[in-house]
Amino acid sequence: MYNEAGTIAVTMKRLRDTVMPDFVRQVEVIIVDDCSTDNSGKIAEQSSAGMPGARVIRLPANSGKGAAVAAGVREAKGEVIVIQDADLELDPADIPALLSNMNSQNLDLVSGTRFADRKKHPGHATAAVTLNRLLSWFAARMTGRRITDLTCGYKLITKELFQKLNLRESGFGFETELMYRALNNSQTKFAEEPVSYSPRRKSEGKKIGITDGLGITAKVLRYGLAGKNWASALALALIITLLTATMLSEKHWNDEKRVIEWDAISYYAYLPAAFIYHDLSLSFADNYQGKNKLLVWPDRGPQGKYVIKTTMGLSLLWTPFFLAGQAVAHLSGTDTGGYSPPYKFFLLLSALFFLTVGLIYLRKILLAHASDTATASVLAAFVIGTNLFWYTLYQGTMSHVYSFALISAFVWYSMIWHGYNSIRPAPSIPSALRLGLLLGLITLIRPTNIIIVLFFILYGVTSGQSMRSRTRELALGYRYMAIMALAALIVWVPQMLYWKEMTGQWLYFSYGSDERFFFDDPAIIKGLFSWRKGLFLYTPLMIFAFAGIISLWIRRSPHVLAMTLFVPLNIYIIFSWWCWWYGGGFGQRAFIDSYVLMAIAAASLLSHAMTTGKSWLKPAVLAAFILLASLGVIQNIQYYNGAIHWDSMTREAYLDSFGRLKPSARFHDLLEAPDYEKAREGLNR
Repeated sequence: MYNEAGTIAVTMKRLRDTVMPDFVRQVEVIIVDDCSTDNSGKIAEQSSAGMPGARVIRLPANSGKGAAVAAGVREAKGEVIVIQDADLELDPADIPALLSNMNSQNLDLVSGTRFADRKKHPGHATAAVTLNRLLSWFAARMTGRRITDLTCGYKLITKELFQKLNLRESGFGFETELMYRALNNSQTKFAEEPVSYSPRRKSEGKKIGITDGLGITAKVLRYGLAGKNWASALALALIITLLTATMLSEKHWNDEKRVIEWDAISYYAYLPAAFIYHDLSLSFADNYQGKNKLLVWPDRGPQGKYVIKTTMGLSLLWTPFFLAGQAVAHLSGTDTGGYSPPYKFFLLLSALFFLTVGLIYLRKILLAHASDTATASVLAAFVIGTNLFWYTLYQGTMSHVYSFALISAFVWYSMIWHGYNSIRPAPSIPSALRLGLLLGLITLIRPTNIIIVLFFILYGVTSGQSMRSRTRELALGYRYMAIMALAALIVWVPQMLYWKEMTGQWLYFSYGSDERFFFDDPAIIKGLFSWRKGLFLYTPLMIFAFAGIISLWIRRSPHVLAMTLFVPLNIYIIFSWWCWWYGGGFGQRAFIDSYVLMAIAAASLLSHAMTTGKSWLKPAVLAAFILLASLGVIQNIQYYNGAIHWDSMTREAYLDSFGRLKPSARFHDLLEAPDYEKAREGLNR
């Protein structure tokens, strides 16, 4: 009660007139006067006189509803607490039904509901009703319980549960905290019970207002998201929203020269050849005079037949998107040859889809060993602060975002296989099939990514003893290893059948004799540091990620051995390719595939800095992280504007563009194009 001189006497009379159910043995009425400034307290004492177990407690200062309820509970002797506001918006006549519900179902908590039957209450502001329903819906999603009226004042709760909750809210956020803390425990038995409602207006003494509504909203979000890793979930949602909005505004699917371009021409060729032209030999491409636009870059195989240069992994992933594009093309009357805007739109949509999948798995992976804040920071930095942003939005038909998604899933399911949370599930055929199919797809897109199998073998190995244990485990589970290998091989069967038909060979190196690896002469220093395409120059966040490997060792992370072996081997393979800069593009795109592992290292370093006792380390690490990620964002803008060239950067060009978002007038004079022909021969790489 607070300043309710006009209603408290009526409230007490209705309480006197309320007939409690037979199972109620004793009733006490504790009136908590929250330091009223009118004569509410005096009226309350007069109206409760002679009522068994009734008494008035006066608080020394106005402290809020939560504080008043807590004071009353401390005085209460009963087993069940019933909260009744003195304002008579809620009628004491409903208390017997609330108690009967609690007793019949042996509940711990019963909440009144004014909206279960969608009944309208004259005088109840529409804005308040709408907000309450939204907040109730949100609370229901967060707790997994049916909640239709989160803020209803009628709450029945056992005194034992109330004391266990250790509530801290003193104001109108009390109901919100009570509901969340109680219902987040799956053991709490809860139900709602319809109640009547007579809303008051401000002029009639209504005390809750807009400010309180905003405060309650904040409390709902605070308690609803507590422990839910909401920061990383919000970061993921904002990232996808940003990229989707950018894709829709850029509309590259309408550009005849974009989307299906460069390597994507070969990745994509399997789909129109199979579904539209019904000829994987591509013989129809010779002197093509059809009505449709056609774009293929086939090579000649040893038998003189056309052979698509790249493997068909991406085409398999694109199939449902291609079919959607084909349906839209037919319905809209556009070119149905496979290269018109509807097909391109759905290819771009596929890049966003697989980025989302990859980020969902990456979030799971990071949360297993890092805080929600560190996870959110790393997710955001690795999308907008690296070239992953570019290769999702602007060259989303290159293979990298798809490999990133598949490798993220493979890493997560490898962690589950080995019991990342100390609960090791029994190996199963479905789990082995899942990992095998993922590995098959990963390698069918980019065969050199087979080395990700090191993560499966070595995750969780941190000592000689754990290595011996892992060896025994894999040996004893040889049946599951065989199933995994067979599943991976099955993914490759269509590719091998295609090669056999076109070349006479089950396995065929389709890049020809002039493109190969120079394993005896890897360009590692150039690949990491050169002005042309140095990894650390054009993806500076990788400096932070590489430093994070040290923190993996310090923290004895289960990832550490797999990372320590995978990273240098990956560097060696990538930079052994004849064109170590991988043609035209932004930065070292070949590393995008394994960004999930680099993100693990970055999150480890962030988490280590946040939990260390060294006061200087946290600000230093955070500053480095923000600086390097920000530089990556700026370089994305520079590349978009042409201030970073796709393959001809020099020291002079880099320094000329440093600090500029657009190229200077002399920028192009400072470039130096690489000699591709000499590089094919292994010279001047």
